[in-house]
Amino acid sequence: MKRIAILGYGAVARLHAAGLLKSGGVALHSVFGPNTAKARDFAEAFNIPHATGDIAAALVGADAAIVCSPSPRHFEQAREAVERVPAVLVELPACGSVAEARALAQAASQRGTALHCAHTSRYLTPYRRISEWIRERLPGPVLQVRYARSVPPREHSWVDDALLHHAEHPLDLFLLWFGDVRPLGSALSPKTGPPQDAALLAELPSGVPLSVSISYSSRIGGILMTIICENHTVETDGFSFIRSDCAAWNQSFDGQREYESAIGEQDRAFLSGQGIPWIETMRLTSVVERFRVLARSVA
Repeated sequence: MKRIAILGYGAVARLHAAGLLKSGGVALHSVFGPNTAKARDFAEAFNIPHATGDIAAALVGADAAIVCSPSPRHFEQAREAVERVPAVLVELPACGSVAEARALAQAASQRGTALHCAHTSRYLTPYRRISEWIRERLPGPVLQVRYARSVPPREHSWVDDALLHHAEHPLDLFLLWFGDVRPLGSALSPKTGPPQDAALLAELPSGVPLSVSISYSSRIGGILMTIICENHTVETDGFSFIRSDCAAWNQSFDGQREYESAIGEQDRAFLSGQGIPWIETMRLTSVVERFRVLARSVA
């Protein structure tokens, strides 16, 4: 029976906990968060025996830890977990720089810790279907790729980063599908502090254009990825639909169920030693860092 420490008690932590309760051979061992009252409420909801505001105490006796706290805390909490438990899964974004990614890799290597990042988009059914079609070259040569996501303003006790967080999800998929993403330009707003709006321009190894737009300012939420190819065009939000001029590819899904299923499958892969290799997290972090450097160069 593997004992799991949950670091965080927010919405994503709840999805991890709910999924793990359905998995065999797993016990929710502890939950950590700075607000002990919230940690106790979370523990009560998921029948977790230990709730604490002390991260070291939460990790005592755990076989694995899942870091699903606010994004700015991921690196420091992952570093603590790597030193204390045999296996660590860090929600994306795992860290804020290539230097931090290397530091975690080095610490994990020294301790013999299995270290993985939650590349959740790879487990979503719509993206998996598209991945298969691209691998089989069914849509034909890619001519252009576009991705836009708008997340309406939300109340947080922390400030999210549009480039570091929500831009990483599509960039991870593009690295997986096309082998590389070559940054050409980046506009971030505001210029100081975590950007709330990001527009990225890049090219694929074949030289075709790729663009990513993320906004935390829009009052209307939405996601749309468009892959324009010689034979067919495909659109998806990654959760609830696939649309194409090829009628056989048009599909609908229960978006929430797909998200929950993806997290559950990801967690099972992690606990069985089949998580995404950390080298892929480092590659993603490197691409994001290059976009940030480009934005600073024209500021």
